[in-house]
Amino acid sequence: MGLDRRSFISLVAGGVVGSLCTPVIWKTLDDVSIWSQNWPWIPRLNYGEEKKLATLCKLGGDAYGIKVKTVAGNPVTAEGNPDHPLSLGGICPLGAASVQMLYSPARIKNPKIKDGNNFKDISWDDAEALLAEKLKEAGAATAMISGDETGSTAEILSGLVGKLGSQKSFFMPAESAPAAAAVQMLGGDGQVGYDLENAGYVLLLGADALGSWANVARNAKAFAASRDKAVRYVYVGPAQNGTTAVADAWIPCAAGTEPLLALGLAHIIASGRTSYAPGFADFERYVQAYQPETVAAATGVPAERIMNLAKELINAGRPLVLTASESGHGLGAYEAAAGMCLNMLLGQMNAPGGVRILPWAPKVVESAAEKKDLLANDLVAYLTAVADGQEDAPKVLLVHSANPAYALPNLNKVQSALDKAEFLVSFSTFMDETAVMADLILPDSYALERLDDSYSPYGAPQAIYTVAAPVTKPIYDTRAAGDVLLSVAAKADAELGFESFEAVISAKAEALEAEIDSLMEGTPWVSEEFPTQDLAFWSSPLKEIAVPAGAEKSVSLSVVTHLKIGSAAIATPPFGTNAIRFDEMKGKEMYVQLNAATASSLGVKKDDRIKLANAAGECVALVKIFEGVMSGTVVASLGFGHTAWDDFSRGKGDNIYKLLQAEAEPGTGVSRFGSAQVTISKA
Repeated sequence: MGLDRRSFISLVAGGVVGSLCTPVIWKTLDDVSIWSQNWPWIPRLNYGEEKKLATLCKLGGDAYGIKVKTVAGNPVTAEGNPDHPLSLGGICPLGAASVQMLYSPARIKNPKIKDGNNFKDISWDDAEALLAEKLKEAGAATAMISGDETGSTAEILSGLVGKLGSQKSFFMPAESAPAAAAVQMLGGDGQVGYDLENAGYVLLLGADALGSWANVARNAKAFAASRDKAVRYVYVGPAQNGTTAVADAWIPCAAGTEPLLALGLAHIIASGRTSYAPGFADFERYVQAYQPETVAAATGVPAERIMNLAKELINAGRPLVLTASESGHGLGAYEAAAGMCLNMLLGQMNAPGGVRILPWAPKVVESAAEKKDLLANDLVAYLTAVADGQEDAPKVLLVHSANPAYALPNLNKVQSALDKAEFLVSFSTFMDETAVMADLILPDSYALERLDDSYSPYGAPQAIYTVAAPVTKPIYDTRAAGDVLLSVAAKADAELGFESFEAVISAKAEALEAEIDSLMEGTPWVSEEFPTQDLAFWSSPLKEIAVPAGAEKSVSLSVVTHLKIGSAAIATPPFGTNAIRFDEMKGKEMYVQLNAATASSLGVKKDDRIKLANAAGECVALVKIFEGVMSGTVVASLGFGHTAWDDFSRGKGDNIYKLLQAEAEPGTGVSRFGSAQVTISKA
């Protein structure tokens, strides 16, 4: 019996674990890379009381509730939490693997200090005292990087840096930053969310909702539920993917040009309307440049198809447009604004089934930067400037829940900037590429071992605050980064006003008027209130979005993220290795996708070993022929090419971040790197 669309959606929404448990590919790598059911580092199961405890999954770019089953106090499995509004019982591949990662051989078991080219153990007391002295000496020459936008640990980290007189606080790049900038361009202020569940028509411009965009667990549930409401989903992008498999239509569009299509649609819709909305006249004049024929030439989408798509949006009830980079980061601010203006034109800003502008999380650490300011701080530009000698290198650089040495564009320069930092401190749970470069490692307890929190990840339809109590005690000599930072701040004469991370969470709950006891028991705080916004089409003048240009013999690189392979912070988990297919990896080499016509024009064929190169760097891969890719395009997945972690992840495939070169967006200066141009030759 075949697998129909409804069955496929059900599999995506609730069957992640089952689909990840059948060994497929890793046995082809080498003996050391065979995952078995007898991993020696995993404790033997003890009989005892069974419980299901609510906690958080923050291994991807989102944060949502899951439940972990424990037996005799030991975590054994994870599943979706039907009582959490961002899970509704769904779980992503990384969430399904979360218990396994607790016992990963890449775990850092205790504090370490660099000793030549190696590390030696150091006690927590000595490590904290050393860091406190370094911070006193560095003062305002301190900087921080966090990969957790939703938790209070980043606020503590920013508060410490701010207390020392520095403004160098950064988040890793994500979709939330350009979206927030786009709202500000329209005169608004707040965090961006999407009421996907109540939309009547969803246009996904590069947003791989079931692969990497926002909260894939919640998105899958929304997709599944919408089929009973006859909601139409249309995906626009350079290649077919998991989202196109369940969408009603796929419209091939050149990589990185989806925002141009948004403006072309806006031109058609605006031309047929009379509006007294502030700035509409200026906006209508602006989009006159994006005639269907002009947009068709840039995007590869036929002009007639653009006209029909505009009509579908006009006639749809509660249409919603999601604009994103296929990889989940690297979008420019003007590119995000193009999609936001289209939603505004359709009357879908702060409306049911549309874009939601949420209030920012309350800040309780006085010296911390506001979240919107953190999102506006450009990490890629900063590290590039440090590498080029245009900015002083930090004397102390604190990195938490992030792996910039692996997961940023301009990678050679990023690594050079990290190397220039006089004292690099990693709070990583795992021995990742950044931890390997660090001078001091203060290992954060794993997510299931520590108290944690999350306020409304990007895309959440309403303000949601979740607290996760520890599921189990730390199995190694690790400590929660929030508590360590508060302790170090006190020793560095930079007290932040709190003695413990729990006190920070209690203060945040009080600021939200939430019940702390209820939060600690796993019940999230949810608000349906949205700030009043006085939006205008032309609050800030928009500038032309340039068409990606390449050399005569180059092809467009479409970069994608597959959570089964990992995220910007997590390498491939054991469940993920079992799900990697034979046409995604062979031996230790990964595949990239080309259609037959493009491969023929480049003189390559199936299984050929090729080199992808540009000014930023080069990568090696094998050729997979796939007719679901546009001509002149090559599709490559992020997540491979680790040089650290463990024997199961290290040296498998190549790191596509080496090919991503950030450029400053004209007018905003925002680093954009969602797509690239590469040449292809036989390796």
